[in-house]
Amino acid sequence: MFFRVLTLLAVSLSVQVPKLDESNFARWRDTIRPKRAEFAFEDCAWKPTFWEAVVEAQATGKPILLWAMNGHPLACT
Repeated sequence: MFFRVLTLLAVSLSVQVPKLDESNFARWRDTIRPKRAEFAFEDCAWKPTFWEAVVEAQATGKPILLWAMNGHPLACT
């Protein structure tokens, strides 16, 4: 166990952490910002209630995606 901790410490001390400064700020900003493709879910015609989706699905003959969830999305409950 001690050897593992010592190895982890040695590896963590040898890792170079990139510094944020004026010369690389734009590159980091563009890397971190979400791309347009990541917002594709906003283009869907989401319905505020399940019943509205049922009515539209029956009228158009399309299926319904029901997204249901219980608890915190990161399991931090």
